[in-house]
Amino acid sequence: MRYFKVTAKCGHVGKNWYFPAAFYITAENGREAAKVARVMPRVKHDHKDAILSVSEIDVDSYVRGKESIMDNPYWFCKNIQEQRIQCRNLEENLVAEVEKTHYLRHRNTTRRIINEDDFYYLFKNRKCIESYA
Repeated sequence: MRYFKVTAKCGHVGKNWYFPAAFYITAENGREAAKVARVMPRVKHDHKDAILSVSEIDVDSYVRGKESIMDNPYWFCKNIQEQRIQCRNLEENLVAEVEKTHYLRHRNTTRRIINEDDFYYLFKNRKCIESYA
């Protein structure tokens, strides 16, 4: 067995944000290590790009990594309230998710921009007034 450090996107930190966390895994190769990390709790399972990196490490790094996981309260929180209390420095390590273009999201954004435009608002009201005159 070989030792791997797998960095993955972890969730439960807010919409469009992720926490890059390291998992220390024993496996035959990097692909198997990535598969194991992908099903771990708190990993963003619905993201195709949830695995950020896979690297082979030595035994000492593996043991130190496992100990560092035990020292991090993020892994032992049961709910969001507990996480906010115990993980005060978590916000420093958060990364913004790159927004994926989606048709409905794009359409709603475009509609919101048009509706907030003052000129469009006046034109729309004038058109409505002229239709009743």
